[in-house]
Amino acid sequence: MPVTPLVPAHDGTHDGHPVPLPRVAPGALVRTTLLGLPAEPAPAAAFRAVLAELVVLEGRLTALAPALGDALYASRAGHTEDFHREVVLPLRRAVHNGREPRPALLRRLDGLASRVPELRAWLDARGRREDVLAVLRAGTDPALAAGRSVLAGLCREPSFLRAASFTSADLLRAVLRAGHGPTDRRARKEEAGVARHAVRAVARTTPLSAFTAVGWGVLPTPSAVDRGDFSWNGADLPVGSSRAVVHANRTLVDTLFAALAADPRRRSTLPHRMCSSLRDSGGRAAFARSRTAFTASRFLAVEDDEVTLGAAEPLRRLAALCDPPATLDTLAGMLARGGSAEPDPDQVAAAPDQVAAAPDQVAAATAFLRQVCDAGLLVPVEPYAPQDPAPLPRLAGWLRSTGAPHDRELALRIDDLSAATGEFGTAEPGRRAALLATLRDRWVTLLADLGQPVGPDSTRLTVLSEDVVMRQPIRLDGFLGAADHRALGELASLSEVFDLGPAVRRQVRDSFVARYGSGGVCPHVWDFGADADEAWQRASRAADGGAPGTDGDGSTAADGIRRLAALRAELVEAVHRAHADSGGPDDVVLPAGLVAGLGSRMPSWATRRPVSYTGFVQRASKGVLCVNHVYGGWGRFSSRFLDSLDPGAARVAATAVSDTLGPGAVVAQVRPVSGFNANLHPRFVPEEIGPDRSYASLGMDDVELVHDLHGDEVRVRVKATGAWADVLYAGVFAPLLLQPRLAPLLMDHPHGITDFGALVPRHLTAVPGGDLVRTPRLRHRHLVLRRRRWELAGPTVTVLLAELAAEGEVPVGTVARWRALLGVPDQLYLHAAPPARGGRVDEDLLSALDRPRPQYVDLGDALHLRCLGKWLARHPGGAVLEEALPAPARGEAHAAVELVVETYRAGLGVGDARDAQAHATAGWANRRDDR
Repeated sequence: MPVTPLVPAHDGTHDGHPVPLPRVAPGALVRTTLLGLPAEPAPAAAFRAVLAELVVLEGRLTALAPALGDALYASRAGHTEDFHREVVLPLRRAVHNGREPRPALLRRLDGLASRVPELRAWLDARGRREDVLAVLRAGTDPALAAGRSVLAGLCREPSFLRAASFTSADLLRAVLRAGHGPTDRRARKEEAGVARHAVRAVARTTPLSAFTAVGWGVLPTPSAVDRGDFSWNGADLPVGSSRAVVHANRTLVDTLFAALAADPRRRSTLPHRMCSSLRDSGGRAAFARSRTAFTASRFLAVEDDEVTLGAAEPLRRLAALCDPPATLDTLAGMLARGGSAEPDPDQVAAAPDQVAAAPDQVAAATAFLRQVCDAGLLVPVEPYAPQDPAPLPRLAGWLRSTGAPHDRELALRIDDLSAATGEFGTAEPGRRAALLATLRDRWVTLLADLGQPVGPDSTRLTVLSEDVVMRQPIRLDGFLGAADHRALGELASLSEVFDLGPAVRRQVRDSFVARYGSGGVCPHVWDFGADADEAWQRASRAADGGAPGTDGDGSTAADGIRRLAALRAELVEAVHRAHADSGGPDDVVLPAGLVAGLGSRMPSWATRRPVSYTGFVQRASKGVLCVNHVYGGWGRFSSRFLDSLDPGAARVAATAVSDTLGPGAVVAQVRPVSGFNANLHPRFVPEEIGPDRSYASLGMDDVELVHDLHGDEVRVRVKATGAWADVLYAGVFAPLLLQPRLAPLLMDHPHGITDFGALVPRHLTAVPGGDLVRTPRLRHRHLVLRRRRWELAGPTVTVLLAELAAEGEVPVGTVARWRALLGVPDQLYLHAAPPARGGRVDEDLLSALDRPRPQYVDLGDALHLRCLGKWLARHPGGAVLEEALPAPARGEAHAAVELVVETYRAGLGVGDARDAQAHATAGWANRRDDR
């Protein structure tokens, strides 16, 4: 069916009616490293200063080379032809190719330097470089010793020992050795690995065990005077209130349950439900059946396939009896009695001997149920809730209830797993490492005994997750001022322009209308899962420059996306033009007025629904606010901590959502886990959509998908009331990697995939091994939206590695030369090079999981220079160097502190733009003071 383009009442922009900026939520998450860096020792500081001078000299020599080459060529008339051929030409070739001239050649220059001033300047710079290099090499050993002393101090810190014990027993042993400052060969071999993890502990705020701590606080009403000099790193954070939150790996728990429930005897003791709702088409019944693949990883790969059968009526009866879920014996009895759960009282009184179903009827019903189970259409319900933070005790309790001796033995083994997992959070580092080894062995053995072997590399099995959470609320006074709030609101508006979410929604709309027609209804959410997933793929391909690839004639999606793309292109052109007109400084600065007015220029279809974003920001010097990431909001990155934080955090999250969606809105969470522990989070809105009503207020069969004619978009509707529902996914696992049948719900609010890369020009420079791609810093007001980056191709990394290895233990000369060549500062983050885009986004996401994580590198530190070769070797396919802004703080309580801030914008339906400011002001006024 072709797509029918609709013309809503107003499908242009909001021109003439100013749109209010998105508001910053009243509460914010704080992520901090638990380690602090001491002040830089004097030998290390002297080493850094001399190395910086060497970098300047290398740059000067490189800058002098072109003019020197021309001058040498022009000097031919001042000397003999033999001198020119034997001295000048070899020297000119060496200068041109960036090679060191032979000493014998330099001794034959005679009076050439006095006749060629450029040569004199070059020789002077070269001589100074040799002097500086000699000083630098003399200071290398003291600087290296100072760096090792700092590393030894970090390795004695309790939090780092706990973090190391979470990683591996081998790392813990290496850290313990490094803490005592050994000088043997083994210690030197382990040094790069220990330093890499120590750097992670002082530079990255991503929550992981005791590397970081997470807290929450209320943001006070922004003051008129900003405190740009306020140091977040020196803030008094309640680290003393921290506690470890440990969960067993849900991938292992769910795999264990699946292995246990595969036994028909055990499975018969559990309540069962249908694998999905039943779609009846021409007397045939269709279901969505799930297939789960155990990956021995931190998530479960779940796929759906559609099964169509001819016995529609018996399956329809069975589906009705499974709501709520019931055991197989109960279902067999109900089927044998014609579908009633309890016998009729009048029938009992009239013919008590005929109440029980006939044995042959029960046997036939049992055989039917066995077939349905074997086909994967009738599935057991876990004895623990999908979001249960402690499922192992309930799993053990279920096994005890079966009455089988072997099950009681299994229950004891699961109790041991639960006890060891619970002990991990408070154990000392050595005990933690032993517990991890014990847990790995027990998990591997237990799963193997149940017919689910882990695989050959069981030593890397993740058995638990750990977060360190500060329970006490954090005082956030002085963290953000009025200018910060304004700039973050404008950042949210800019994010909408460069977000994939609006394109996803238009592609979903077209796919839906092509299949179900204008105003069509899909009563089974799973039935549109594959189409919604493919719509996301098409939107991503279109964002990468491909054709929209819509279904039907594609007019609605293509036209809508074209309007948004035109706005995006206009903004990019204006920014590039302004950057070029200003002489092309190192920073690209967005015109403040242009960004502030973006909301009123957005196509109205793109702003009908509310939007929330999460900004991850750090404070740099002089009040600069650096944006690390912009992702989707709606509590997504605070949700997993809400059960462990102060109760006010959940209340603030719920209030922010309800104020944005407005009174009377039906808001429902969808909370899939898929074996991914970071997706464990509480419900903080009134409703939840789940597989059935055992644990959720709305089952999947209680909602449907509808093409809303008024808004010309696909909405979720509650069947019983006809009310629209806003469906929020507050998990952090990529939606495209979750169960495909959930895609229509996960894409109800798909915003959060933003990329500002188009706003910065790409400068290509030839370097050894290939081209260097350099991009400047991107700024808006005092926000840094994108840091300076230098992208090195794989062959360039190979050349650099060879030069590093050739120089020796601490390659100061090579590092200085490459720092000057690339134009990089001393403090950087090392990233893996972006991989080539594949044909599907989900495949790209899976491949990205195996890439090395970003790492802080200090090219002014002797110890880092010694480790650089090993660190860089982890990126054979290429690397990206990004300026460390801000760099980890020295001499402060915390080396790195990051604020996670949400912004919210209410939906701007037809005619809403004029009233949005009043609504927002009324909804948010004084809320921070009230709390």
